[in-house]
Amino acid sequence: MQAAGGSFLALGFLGRLPAAMNQLGMLLIVSASGRGLALAGSTVAAVGLGTAAGAPLVGRLVDRIGAVRVLACALVVQSLALAGVLACLYADLSSALILIFAALLGCANPQAGSIARACWSAIARADAVPARALRTIRLGLGFETAADETSFVVGPVAAGALVTLLGAEGAALSLLVLTVLGEGAFALWLARRPALSRPHHDGGAGSTQAQARTPWVALAPVLLTIGAVGVVFGATQTALTAVHTAHGTPGLTGPIYGSMGITSALAGMVAPSLRTGVLARTALGGLLVLICSSVLTAVPGTPLTLAMILIMGAGVGTVLATSYTRIEAVAVSGRVTSLMTVAATCNVLGVSLGSVATGALGANLHYANLPAVAAGAVILALAAAQALTGRTGSFASE
Repeated sequence: MQAAGGSFLALGFLGRLPAAMNQLGMLLIVSASGRGLALAGSTVAAVGLGTAAGAPLVGRLVDRIGAVRVLACALVVQSLALAGVLACLYADLSSALILIFAALLGCANPQAGSIARACWSAIARADAVPARALRTIRLGLGFETAADETSFVVGPVAAGALVTLLGAEGAALSLLVLTVLGEGAFALWLARRPALSRPHHDGGAGSTQAQARTPWVALAPVLLTIGAVGVVFGATQTALTAVHTAHGTPGLTGPIYGSMGITSALAGMVAPSLRTGVLARTALGGLLVLICSSVLTAVPGTPLTLAMILIMGAGVGTVLATSYTRIEAVAVSGRVTSLMTVAATCNVLGVSLGSVATGALGANLHYANLPAVAAGAVILALAAAQALTGRTGSFASE
């Protein structure tokens, strides 16, 4: 961690926090404004679709023109989008405009987490000592996984608190201010360190060559694994909502689901230091997800549910930290941020798929966790298949 410095760790976290607040924040803000739950849900979907559509482009632009320029432009667009939502609420403008601004907000997500991961890659690749460089990238990407999970816990809680304390319009204004401060501070930090934020493209034919060398065949199982983790997130969140709504305890959904982020963050920090191979770690995480989500299909009481969620969090944290490490290891120079944003997009799409699938099954509480069971099985099967084919070595390798 000394290679990056405490300011990078803190500002990298603050830079991604607004994005973690946006979806639930928009849901609560629009709902609290009296526009109805249907529009609030559509607003969340618009933010998610915008993020999925914009993330690959944002990542590619970071690699081509540099992180600082992209962060600055994204910050301007996001600020205008949030100001647009605020204006719509204040002046009671068309619901269609709210959806347009929400989609724009998601599309301009600056992908601070992916940029931070690319910075760790740049730090490690500049190290002349291979063993130290490997340790740096493993610990760095483990920290980023922990930071992601922590932001996903803190962000929704902060968004809910803003709406409760300040109302819809006050919360929208606060989210705008936090976006400017958090993402702006991260952009300023990068601007003072051009070695980490400069463009990484080679230009001309070299850029085409780098594009051709991207090992998509090797990356496909890793991206599918990250997508499966997204399914676990979406399915578990939706299933917990259905269960606690049916039991008359909706207030327990947030704290219980949030506990997954705690163990996931811890596992993300610990997993890179384990002396087992990447496939073994991935398989272990998938197995934990499979077992815990299977237990949850029995709709157990709150204590056992909480225990399963905590263990499942350790599983998904291990899988994510290991998967991002694998992506960095095979990414060609000049494509690190792009590949990290592709991975983040896979996770977002997985969350949407898990939520939709569980929503369709949610009338029967015992079926609600089946998508997470299937996702755990997919993670385990992908790791086993790669081990058997020798594509990433054996379970004991790396």
